[in-house]
Amino acid sequence: MKKLRIIRPYLKGSISLIILSLVCAFIAIGSKLAIPLLAGKVINQFVSSEEVIDVEVAMILMFSLVAIGTIFRYLFDYLTGYIGAKTVKKIRDDVFSSYMHGLVKDIKSEENGDLVLRLVNDVENVQTGLVSGFAAFYDGIVTILMTIVFMFVLNWVLALIVIILTPISIVVSRFISKFNSKHFKSQAKDAGTINGFVNETLVNSETITIYDLKESKNKEFNELNEKYHADNFKANMGASIINPSTRLVNAFINAIVIIVGALIIIQDWKLGIVFLVGDLSSFLTYSANFMQPFNEISDVLAEINYAFASLSRISEAINIEKEDVDSGNLVPETIDTIKANNISFSYVPGKKIISNYSFVASRGKKIALVGPTGCGKTTVLSILMRFYELDDGKIEINNEDLATISKKDYREIIGMVLQEPWIFSGTVYENIAYAKKDASKEEVIEAAKKAQAYGFIQRLPQGIDTYISDSSGLSLGEKQLISVTRIILLSPEIVILDEATSNIDIRTEFLLAKSFDELMKGKTSFVVAHRLSTIVNSDLILVMKDGEIVESGTHKELLEKKGFYHKMYSSQFN
Repeated sequence: MKKLRIIRPYLKGSISLIILSLVCAFIAIGSKLAIPLLAGKVINQFVSSEEVIDVEVAMILMFSLVAIGTIFRYLFDYLTGYIGAKTVKKIRDDVFSSYMHGLVKDIKSEENGDLVLRLVNDVENVQTGLVSGFAAFYDGIVTILMTIVFMFVLNWVLALIVIILTPISIVVSRFISKFNSKHFKSQAKDAGTINGFVNETLVNSETITIYDLKESKNKEFNELNEKYHADNFKANMGASIINPSTRLVNAFINAIVIIVGALIIIQDWKLGIVFLVGDLSSFLTYSANFMQPFNEISDVLAEINYAFASLSRISEAINIEKEDVDSGNLVPETIDTIKANNISFSYVPGKKIISNYSFVASRGKKIALVGPTGCGKTTVLSILMRFYELDDGKIEINNEDLATISKKDYREIIGMVLQEPWIFSGTVYENIAYAKKDASKEEVIEAAKKAQAYGFIQRLPQGIDTYISDSSGLSLGEKQLISVTRIILLSPEIVILDEATSNIDIRTEFLLAKSFDELMKGKTSFVVAHRLSTIVNSDLILVMKDGEIVESGTHKELLEKKGFYHKMYSSQFN
């Protein structure tokens, strides 16, 4: 199957273990299946004068076979479990790696909850369905093949009857499974949607409470849950039908075997073999063993179908387009100018966000981007970071096309502070030194002092060694101060601030402005700010509206024009 090609590379290095597990399965199953044959021969001795095997010897052999079968069954289960865990680890590593190396536009276009679901739930489904399920599957195949051999040894007529009628069970099982496949895929997709919705709702619980949206969100969740319930019911209903259907067919086959077997013994049909009551007893055991794997396989078919649906979703995650960050020229040692020449960009084809946008940023200059919400300020910064590629135009670094420069090399000289601070679970030191792994504690403390963050850090229980997280009780302003400290520690060539002081009080913002001025000396800086008072000292202010630059100049020049900037600035003070 095409879908199995996805998992095939992850089995490399485990082929010898797979073969060994197969050998263990043969030995374990062979030991188990030899016991009914011995038991049948013992029973025959009670209805026939011919002694085939000593009863005591037969009992010793049967106990030995039980012991051998148990040992090799344990080895088989251990090996398949080990192979499964190893395979799933590789898959999960690749999915996470794809997220880390995927294009920002692709990652941001997916729901966060669905991305997590693919990494956790879908991978677990693959382990349960494809690894554990297929272990049961080929265990069943071995049982079927060896059972056929024992059945033909006992009675070839009854063996043919069982083999001829068994496909009815397989046809029924496959028909129902094929019908269920689409429902399992819908179920997996619905689960991802619900996961994303719940995650989004809980993260924004305060906003939902303030705007009294609880009932609205509850209604929306109920609608999503109802769809999931419908698909889940169809998938589980179909799965529950498989087993009873196959068992009904198997019971019918077993009844025919009993009738024909009894006639052979009673009417003494001459088939060229000796067939007694003990042999019929053994054959019925093999007949049940022969059909039992089909029942077990039908049981895991639901899980296998579910796993295939998850495998498709995992494949989509693994095969997302990877960002090429290594190819390209080295970034110039000194960044003298950054030019945007008539650049245009759209998230959705045909719907321009940035149109015919041009500017020149010189070394040591502070460029401010201002304008109403949604005019494209943050989009320009994302383009500068090369999170997205341009539709038209180009950006030049020292007159060299930015598209020809290595993304990795270029981003190493950029420091960016976003509007929303990002704190991960770790110490304050680890959070600040995240961008500079070899930074000493003295360097971190010095950067914290410049960022006006050391005061609140000292008040924490263990100071710079205090363990924090996004939900550890720090205020938004304190989280942002830690984010700002990171960039001061890094001291990058290009500084990008996207509403970096939006969550900080006026006094701290005033103090922080001095640190930023020091940080930006001799560097190229881009600043997005809604509070226009924070960018009055900028060397160049680009006033944006509807994705275009409508005005540009210094604060004084723009006020003298009495245009759009003048209206914006005046509105903040009147």
